[in-house]
Amino acid sequence: MTEHRQRIARVARLWALGSGLVIFAFAALELVTDAVGLVSLDTMGRIADWRDALLQSSPCLTILTLALASHIGATLWLTASRGTLRMSWQDALEIISGILVPLLLLPAMVDTAGAAILFGVTDDTLYRLAKLWPERASLYVALIALLWAHGCLGLHQALRPRPGYARIAPLLGVIALALPIAAIAGLIASARVAGVLVADEQVAAQIRSMGHWPSPEAEAILGRIRLLALSVYGVVLLAAAVALVTRLLRIVVAPKIDVTYVNGPTLKTAIGPTLLEISRIHDLSHGDGCGGRGRCTACSVRIEHGIDTLPPAGATERAMLGDADSQVRLACQIWPTASLTVTRLAAAHGDPAAAGPDIDASGIERQVVALCIQLRDHAALARNRAAYDAIFLLNAFLDAAHEAVTAHHGWVAHTSAGGLIAVFGREDELGAACRSAVAASAAMDVALDRLNERFAAELGRPVEAAMGLVSGPAYIGRLGAGPAKTLSAIGVAIDLASVLAAQAARRGTQLLADPAVFRHAGIDASACEVLALGDGAGAHDVFALAKARVIPLEPI
Repeated sequence: MTEHRQRIARVARLWALGSGLVIFAFAALELVTDAVGLVSLDTMGRIADWRDALLQSSPCLTILTLALASHIGATLWLTASRGTLRMSWQDALEIISGILVPLLLLPAMVDTAGAAILFGVTDDTLYRLAKLWPERASLYVALIALLWAHGCLGLHQALRPRPGYARIAPLLGVIALALPIAAIAGLIASARVAGVLVADEQVAAQIRSMGHWPSPEAEAILGRIRLLALSVYGVVLLAAAVALVTRLLRIVVAPKIDVTYVNGPTLKTAIGPTLLEISRIHDLSHGDGCGGRGRCTACSVRIEHGIDTLPPAGATERAMLGDADSQVRLACQIWPTASLTVTRLAAAHGDPAAAGPDIDASGIERQVVALCIQLRDHAALARNRAAYDAIFLLNAFLDAAHEAVTAHHGWVAHTSAGGLIAVFGREDELGAACRSAVAASAAMDVALDRLNERFAAELGRPVEAAMGLVSGPAYIGRLGAGPAKTLSAIGVAIDLASVLAAQAARRGTQLLADPAVFRHAGIDASACEVLALGDGAGAHDVFALAKARVIPLEPI
């Protein structure tokens, strides 16, 4: 794809987001107004009068109309420009709901704004409650649910990569669920009151006269306009579908190139899709935090070979990645036209070792908890055994340690023949990371019991571990020689965890732990033995435990 089309795609995404926010704000105002109907129909009417005075003004009406047309156009263009139909369920739900919303919204707009413009109908709250709601209640309920769900999903997709969003997401979710329920309930309650008013034929006739309700002839005209609006939208949908099918067919017959993933397959793929879409087409795991919208760095890759065949990074990539490393690019923003060799810098969502949106080739600094797990006397255990038996034993131990770590939200930063170093807190706050690390050390103790059931009789001795547990700063990033670079961690916490594990092995203790870990975790460690490692100013107090499971895991 040319740089010109990249700019068009970027502008389309900005238009879709900006216009969507305008429509979402309008929908939120409508729902808040309707929800007030639960309290008072009179108050609801006064708020609606203020809302209508604002929204029915020429500038505001123009903005809303342009926002609706822009959102529909930009969304359909982006959908028709896709290189694959493989997508996450969130993206699929957002696209489907976005397509369905105009099918319900256009007739509602004809009944309200259209009737007011063409026939002078007073499009106020009483008109909507006394006439439109009884006639099309199910349509309006469906419109509220679908429009609000589409807006919330789009807003979630936009905010998901943002730091701190995860902390407020539950509160926003409660509001997002409560507001449409309250609005529908308010409409029902208010419609009942309005129904009582129009039950009196004289009052009803007066309301119809004052509100200039449409005559039967006007109703027929409005019906034809609704059909015309839906027909035009249907033609637009058909055009978008044809464009999408045409693009997919062109990709099928397009020239093929090789895309090689370091530590992964080499794919024969067509020119046309983005690199992220190429991964999706071939069902290859690839980090994706924003649905390929260029709002995060989860899909970032290092171009090992073929960087000269790609155009320079655009504004979207520079905004997310900076200019530090020209070989690091966003997979969702590059359209390969020649063979490439790439390294994925973040694994797919759900991989405990996946680099998050803020981890790229340059690395980041974090306060983490490091847990070093070593097989005690691993060299002696393997020395007098056949190669197969030695490898089998070591792998069984490493698998048990890996399971204990990943089950408590940690990831393995380093692995050796005798053990591993796990890191907790790449994304969690320090207290939660400390609790997870302590729980992982206790889970490792349970895993040792299972290993001894398998190997103790054969070895003639129990399988024992030595662990070191430390909190402190660490650098997290991709390390390695050549194109193969894996997510690793270095720093004081990592080094000290290894030192404590070695000390634990020499002392015959299962775990030596930094007291700060228990303090941050809010865990009572009064039953632990306190040791001082080193002399004088270099002494370092640690907690020593003969069995990790004796740690009280209940908070203080």
